[in-house]
Amino acid sequence: MKRLLRWLATGVLLVLVAVGVVVALDRFTDLSILGTESESRDSQVINSVTREQEVVLLSLGIQGINEKKDNGTIGGLDIPFSERVSFLEYGFDAKLGIDGQDVKIEQSGEDEYVVTIPEFEFLGHDNESFRVVVEDEGSLSWTTPEIDTAQVITEILNDEAQQEYVDRNLEILRDQAQVFYTGIIKGIDPDLTVTFEFPT
Repeated sequence: MKRLLRWLATGVLLVLVAVGVVVALDRFTDLSILGTESESRDSQVINSVTREQEVVLLSLGIQGINEKKDNGTIGGLDIPFSERVSFLEYGFDAKLGIDGQDVKIEQSGEDEYVVTIPEFEFLGHDNESFRVVVEDEGSLSWTTPEIDTAQVITEILNDEAQQEYVDRNLEILRDQAQVFYTGIIKGIDPDLTVTFEFPT
């Protein structure tokens, strides 16, 4: 019985020593014995496919600095020295144009065509860059919520701002539409006469 207990104790001791050696090798050498195996999966389903016939007539390189200032208030009154000021430098390329599906080309006479152009649109943007360049906080600014940079970016690219880019460039957009569609039609027959109708 004593012999059996000795063998058991020796066996347990050998197992503990072996585990200690493995852990020491793993921790203190580059010969990692213990490791982790992980597996990940990504499942995607395409719900719909929509054909787009957007015609980009103009690309604008937009750059600017947005100033956002907030103050803490008590009962509608500003708390002195509670201001938070943030200056956000931004830049992006705005794409302006039309939905090509809504363009109508109709023959109005012999060798004459009328092209009806739909409303000009803000089609999208790319090459975005947004960077906070200056932040200033008053000594009591802890009473004022932190400025939400994501919200400022959303305001810069909201529907109203997008429409303003279109409105500012209507004349150039009309010129570009005429050049684009005149080139297509006269590419078929240079002697054709092309007139345009734009939304009022």
